[in-house]
Amino acid sequence: MITNREEVLENALRVFAKMNYEKASLVTIAKACGLSKWGLIYYYPFKQDLFNAVVEKYILAMQDPEQKFSFVGGTLLEFIDHHVDGVERTMRRIVGLLDDGNNPQGCSYSFYYFHLLMQVRQYYPDARAKFAELFGKDRKLWRDNIEQAKAAGEIRADVDTEETVAMFREVFYGLSYEQAFLSGLDTGELRRKLRFIYSLIKA
Repeated sequence: MITNREEVLENALRVFAKMNYEKASLVTIAKACGLSKWGLIYYYPFKQDLFNAVVEKYILAMQDPEQKFSFVGGTLLEFIDHHVDGVERTMRRIVGLLDDGNNPQGCSYSFYYFHLLMQVRQYYPDARAKFAELFGKDRKLWRDNIEQAKAAGEIRADVDTEETVAMFREVFYGLSYEQAFLSGLDTGELRRKLRFIYSLIKA
């Protein structure tokens, strides 16, 4: 029988991702944890509290650029490769958590994660501000590395920084979203596409 909070959160993550907030009752989550409803309530008396804890651990913390990436210095090309490596590590962690042998809809595990993200926007308190903060940190990370590359002469000085930030980020988010409906993000393809953008702006 599960007796620790970490395992409760992992099982709740899988239930919320593969069902949804409305359908995932405490009884359903407790069963996934190998607990009675009262055993689950010992850890989390309310479903909203449990959902919030899942979101904070597996969305807000895992997707925080300050935790996801630790790049310091180096070239823009090195940053691109480091960025893809960070995406790949995070994706492996997420898939490892969601892949428990139970795939009710036959979807990629990336799709289930996107499904959870949509629920976060609906049900997590102040989700809009939290997502805006994460996106802001990510844009700043790209902006700083692009500006540094311009100053070093690595990329053309006439490159528009904000448009370049948008190109890199939109390729990542667009590819992630599209491929979630298929087999999940192909990080090899992501790396090739980001490197291609780099080739267009290289000095």
